[in-house]
Amino acid sequence: MNIFNPPMKTRILNRLASHAQRITPAAFGSLAPRRSAGRGSERGDFELNASSLQSAPPASLGGKGVSSHFGWMKFSGVQKFPASCARSFRLGSDCRACGSPGALVPRPSGNVSNHKSGAKNPFAPAARKRRPRHQNALRVCCAMLLLAALTLFAVGCNRAATSSVSANENSATNAKYHCPMHPHYTSDKPGDCPICGMKLVPASATEAKASATAIPGRVPIVVSAEKRNLIGLTTSTVERRQLTRTLRNVGIVTHDETRSAIVAPRFAGWVRTLQVNYTGQPVAKGDPLFTVYSPELFTAENDYLLAWKNSQLSNTPPAIQESARDLLATARRKLELLQIGDQEISALEQSGRPSDELQIRAPASGHVITKNAIEGQAFSAGETLYVIEDLHHLWIRAAVYESDLPRIKVGQKARVIFPTLNNKTFASSVSFIYPHIDPQTRRAEVRLELDNPRHEIRPDMWADVEIESDLGEVLAIPASSVIDTGARYVAFVDIGQDHLEPREVKIGAKTDDYFEVLDGLQPGEKIVTRALFLIDSESQLKSAISGMNPVEPHQH
Repeated sequence: MNIFNPPMKTRILNRLASHAQRITPAAFGSLAPRRSAGRGSERGDFELNASSLQSAPPASLGGKGVSSHFGWMKFSGVQKFPASCARSFRLGSDCRACGSPGALVPRPSGNVSNHKSGAKNPFAPAARKRRPRHQNALRVCCAMLLLAALTLFAVGCNRAATSSVSANENSATNAKYHCPMHPHYTSDKPGDCPICGMKLVPASATEAKASATAIPGRVPIVVSAEKRNLIGLTTSTVERRQLTRTLRNVGIVTHDETRSAIVAPRFAGWVRTLQVNYTGQPVAKGDPLFTVYSPELFTAENDYLLAWKNSQLSNTPPAIQESARDLLATARRKLELLQIGDQEISALEQSGRPSDELQIRAPASGHVITKNAIEGQAFSAGETLYVIEDLHHLWIRAAVYESDLPRIKVGQKARVIFPTLNNKTFASSVSFIYPHIDPQTRRAEVRLELDNPRHEIRPDMWADVEIESDLGEVLAIPASSVIDTGARYVAFVDIGQDHLEPREVKIGAKTDDYFEVLDGLQPGEKIVTRALFLIDSESQLKSAISGMNPVEPHQH
């Protein structure tokens, strides 16, 4: 809005004229815009020459101008016009105190007041009272002092709590009382816990030691009887038990290596006739396998016959007889080294002439697992023609974990279960522990032995091997009462008054149902065995909440 155009100036002058009866028209003509020093734009402030106010007596008026509702304002010489709240403002704008239009008006007789004095103006609505500046400063000072007092109080409480916790930790070894909810707080005299307000309970030396060493990430909790029934919580007593651990492993049936036999002639020759001509055929010791022809064997038989005939002469001198007997023994020994049996030698003596074929017989009972002989085949000395294995007695080679190996001894009782035979179970025992560990599977092997008179067990069958390991009578707890966190084992102990305390436990041997306790629990203590994960979750949650503000008391 431009107040310097002729219509706006006329409106302003008319408004002033209606109220200023003692101001001459010459005074209005003296209103002129004033430019600010150093600024090029026009301001809305006007200047009024005091000499233009012809009807305003200096004694009665005191050289005062008046706004539309605020009374007379002092000016000397050239003064900004009009003034509101002792501040200059743009002509034509509203009053900053009450919002009424600003204008210069005459002071009514008998009711002239200064705006700063707080008197009411009859020409305008009641203005808001302006609060003195000294009152505002006083309020600011009071607020700053209150904030400083609160800060000092909070710092003092924190230091007191910290020193209290430090003193409790230092005197934990001599403490006789502790808080059931906060075991880290201990005292040498009865009283209330400064954290939660609960009464301190007596603690033994073991309890005080356990309370002083809290488990990171877990705190004791309170679970009422109603909540225990709701979540199905049950407890068990720590006591000594006779433990027997069953080591379950997988085994494979193999042949008894001590009963294996091979047929590898010690001479070269040719296969003439086969009596056992397929793999898997059962044989008994002494059964004929095949016949061979060998020039080397034929010569040995001929030498034996000559020596045998010379030894039969009776009219020879004793020296010659003695030499014939030595020659006969040498020839017989040669045949034995060529694995010619007594039966073949007797037949040779009875026939009186060497044979073109020699019968080779089975050296042991069993079944043929390897057959390399074919009729008419030439073979060299030492070549394997047959492999025979016994099925009446078998081995079970079971793989065991490296960690279980120290608990296995020779002679331990074991059971061998065959799932393919309707879970038929055979009693056995550990007969040998192999001295090496497989570098790929990190497992060792143990050997068990089984009799197989009916040949119902076959080599390469899978079997489940259960080895009983007697651990003796030890302090044990149920396996369901322990949480394995990876870094430690944790159990929750019922310490009375509905309080459950987390306790770190050192575990020894493990069975299917019980764990051996090496440290952390005492006989007779009660531990949680059911709803353990709910209790552990609540303990971790309470620990996380208390870690956010450790000095703030808990709400029960």
